[in-house]
Amino acid sequence: MNPDIKLTAHAVERFVERSRKLGMRMNDPEDVILKMLSKAKPEDLSPAHRVKRLIANGYKEAIYLVAEGWRFVISDNALVTCERVEKTQN
Repeated sequence: MNPDIKLTAHAVERFVERSRKLGMRMNDPEDVILKMLSKAKPEDLSPAHRVKRLIANGYKEAIYLVAEGWRFVISDNALVTCERVEKTQN
């Protein structure tokens, strides 16, 4: 992972919100996110899913990384959101 990636407030808020739904509690969510990002691997999106995401993101390219059941969406060198891989957990 690029160490220059910035964590947006939105991404941290979504991570905390979705973590609470899973019963997770933490003192430093940014540290938890950074540790997970250090282990994250690129997600293998189908071409159709990639196009769908591109349209939904206003035609802005993004990188999708996954780790420990989380999807990290990175665009313009910033973590823009954190999602659960299973949509029902968002």
